[in-house]
Amino acid sequence: MPITGKRPFRFIYTGENDSATNMAMDEAVMKGLTEGTSRPLFRIYKWNPPTITIGYFQSAEDIDFEQCGKDGIGVVRRLTGGRAVLHWEELTYSILFSSEDFFPFRKKEIFTFIARCLVGSLARLGIDAGIAEKTRGDMKSADCFAAPAQYEVESTERQKLIGSAQTIKDGVVLQHGAIPCTGRYTGIEKYLKKDAGSDIKDAAPKRPVQKSAASLSRVLGRSVSDEELLEALREGFSQHLPLIEGSLTEEEESLTKELAVEKYASRDWMFKR
Repeated sequence: MPITGKRPFRFIYTGENDSATNMAMDEAVMKGLTEGTSRPLFRIYKWNPPTITIGYFQSAEDIDFEQCGKDGIGVVRRLTGGRAVLHWEELTYSILFSSEDFFPFRKKEIFTFIARCLVGSLARLGIDAGIAEKTRGDMKSADCFAAPAQYEVESTERQKLIGSAQTIKDGVVLQHGAIPCTGRYTGIEKYLKKDAGSDIKDAAPKRPVQKSAASLSRVLGRSVSDEELLEALREGFSQHLPLIEGSLTEEEESLTKELAVEKYASRDWMFKR
């Protein structure tokens, strides 16, 4: 069992927040874990307005900001790597803990462990999912869902169901991912510039997202409510993590507000790459 069990994980559903607040909240907890003032966290949240997150190393030039502005779509850079995701009609998870909570504290083992938790959660909805053994699809696309990456969750038809990204810094891991209930996330093509990803040598034409990814409702053949998915995630992760109902600390809330304004809403952070 990789989890050491030394500390319980707070389970928090923070509902809808703007893009800067959502990203700032993750970093506030990460900083607290680094400094020893925070406890591990498993958080579920939503986005208002619908938002595109771009990976830490991704160029902001991939995004058509003018079109996003016309349609009221938010854009924010996240701390984790990977490529762009349109968060719309979905739930997003983030999980944060330190080397004190997990052994061996390595990227592969952490990714695999969390993927197993996610697979178990989807099973509670009646979805038979698995863990991708290798990366497939269009890795040159600026769109995260253009290809299932190794250790991500996919359907029995080998279609990506959950897009996840991770970063590890100073002995603390942050992993988060998008769990689309519907296919609204495929609309990201409208907000990516036509030459997005062209800085990569021999970039291939983008493939339609639908070929390599799916949604929960599509796999199940019925709609999935936020409440149903939230409960499935709570139950699925509780089989592997010592979860307790929790909340953010005053320090985390204060730092969230500060980071949201000074970092995640700033042009400097957005165009870091």
